[in-house]
Amino acid sequence: MYEKYANFERNFCMAEKHLNANGPFGKRHEFHNEPSPYACNRGAGLSSSIFHRRNKDLQDLQVSKTVYMSSEQILVTWTPISASCKDDFIGIYYIEIPLVAACDYFDYEFVKNKQSSMSWQMTNLRRPLEFRYYSRDHTCSGNYSLIAKSPVIQPLNYNEPTQIHLAYGDRIDQMFVSYLTNSSEYIPQCQYGLTPSSLNFHQSGTTITYTASDMCEGKANIWGPQGFIDPGYMHTILLEDLRPSTTYFYRVGTDEHGWSAIYSFTNRPTDINEAVNMITYGDLGLSPVEPGAKSTIDRVAARVTSTNFTCLLHIGDISYARGVGALWDAFMTQIQPIAARVPYMVGIGNHEYDHVMGGDKDPSGAPGPGGFRPKWGNYGYDSGGECAVPMVRRFHSPSNGNSLFWYSFDVGPVHILYYSTEHDFRHTSPQYAWIEQDLRSVNRSRTPWIIVGSHRPMYASETDEPYDFIKIMLQFYLESLFYQYHVDVNLFAHKHSYERTCPMYKQQCVSDGITHVLIGMAGQDIDSGEYSGAEWSIYHDQEYGYSQLWANRTYLHFTYYHNDNDALIDQFILQK
Repeated sequence: MYEKYANFERNFCMAEKHLNANGPFGKRHEFHNEPSPYACNRGAGLSSSIFHRRNKDLQDLQVSKTVYMSSEQILVTWTPISASCKDDFIGIYYIEIPLVAACDYFDYEFVKNKQSSMSWQMTNLRRPLEFRYYSRDHTCSGNYSLIAKSPVIQPLNYNEPTQIHLAYGDRIDQMFVSYLTNSSEYIPQCQYGLTPSSLNFHQSGTTITYTASDMCEGKANIWGPQGFIDPGYMHTILLEDLRPSTTYFYRVGTDEHGWSAIYSFTNRPTDINEAVNMITYGDLGLSPVEPGAKSTIDRVAARVTSTNFTCLLHIGDISYARGVGALWDAFMTQIQPIAARVPYMVGIGNHEYDHVMGGDKDPSGAPGPGGFRPKWGNYGYDSGGECAVPMVRRFHSPSNGNSLFWYSFDVGPVHILYYSTEHDFRHTSPQYAWIEQDLRSVNRSRTPWIIVGSHRPMYASETDEPYDFIKIMLQFYLESLFYQYHVDVNLFAHKHSYERTCPMYKQQCVSDGITHVLIGMAGQDIDSGEYSGAEWSIYHDQEYGYSQLWANRTYLHFTYYHNDNDALIDQFILQK
């Protein structure tokens, strides 16, 4: 059995290394059997192939603008090529990338027959860029050659405050406000107040970044469009002495480099009788590389701007960058319409953390070169060598646990505990000791509800992983602990679907049990596997969607919605 699982892990690792890391400019890519840009070597994150010039005159690609702000659209137009091939493509490049290096793009889109334009949503990568059109020879089977390129395009402001997001601090009166620019020259600032026209309060912050050598291994250590790029500088300001249940307006930036637009957030309540409202999901990724991400972002952003939500819980598999730095820029830009308005609280997933080597750089402090890698686990190379460094540098959390790996916080009548399924959770582990201490210290008169969240599921009835020993071990080591301390809901993801159990304990439905909810349906390719028909599985669904959790002291109401029509699909109510 272990030998079979070891072979599976090796094969998984190899497959992961050869996944194409798709790009940050809103393009959806498909694999093809015929020669295509995927013929480039993606394993190292860089292409060493040389592509010869086609015997054609070089054309110009026209662009609707040569300077842009983050998230703006640029329209690219050209004269259709009569002898085009079905895998001709237009890519976007650093201008210093040699013209013969066709596959060293950030992103690309195939050109359809007779197509003459395409639109690109721009991510501010803080460098000059250009579009290039590459085509094969007259047989459509040879190497690529350059057909056309655009004028240089660049951000209007290299230090535009972008990727703005919020997170809870240690105390209820605190809020982290984070953003990114190209420079660390000036001290980051946040101006805030009770109305948009009266930003009378002011707070300074700190700045951090990371380099390729800070990460553990693989393409995360190698500079290039499909590997590490300069991530810019991450600025964080901790706001304090905030009033509970109060709406604040704010902007970030500096006088020297410019200011962001004005956003608002409502601080969490201290009144234990006040209800709270949260969005929950996992496995989001980047739109539209992960097919459902755009519809999830659109639906959730619409809800966040029209309804007073307290926070958002993203239970692992955050960006799916997997060592491709530009994808972090794109992901953080994608979530800004949500994360600039509600605290975006993240948990660790396999695609942020799992690595094989370089453990001395692991920010979680896990022992060994690859962290927690028992023989019964299928822990692989899923982070592309990042080992959670970009995630830890970009996001924030309360400091009562181990950074983003495990921590807890209160939101009104709810105590939320994040734990890591990528780290040792056995009885003798530091994480287990912390979980037990945290659950033991919960004041149920103030927070009658306990929600725990992790990435990999403790229960799921999909049959696609017959040797899912991690699920079995989570039941063995943690289920009794959760039951002992009367955990109400266990949220997890990893499988790309939705499933809800009855209140249960040790495979049996019981009135005082834990309701397990799988919420991995936010963006990544939806599962299509069969289900086992387990009696404890009340509802399961394989569509894109998101979920919402509302609670007061007496009731907890959980709802699940489809993205395509925003229809309510499943719900349950728990009562104290």
